[in-house]
Amino acid sequence: MQGFADQVTGWVKWGVLVLIVISAVMSLGAVLLGRIFSHPHASRYGAMGVAVVVMVAITYTVILVILDSITGSGCT
Repeated sequence: MQGFADQVTGWVKWGVLVLIVISAVMSLGAVLLGRIFSHPHASRYGAMGVAVVVMVAITYTVILVILDSITGSGCT
């Protein structure tokens, strides 16, 4: 059962990481397009998105450390 749990946890970790990267690219794109087309609202929302993505990435890292300390090397 531990192997299955490790596999599910690994897929969830990679899925969240992919979502963080996609969100960062979209937020940076909103900032860039807002600057190019002189649309301050898009730039502002993109900047807020970048800040949120940074906070989520920090939280993601902390949660990974907490999960690793709880599960350790698996059930004994």
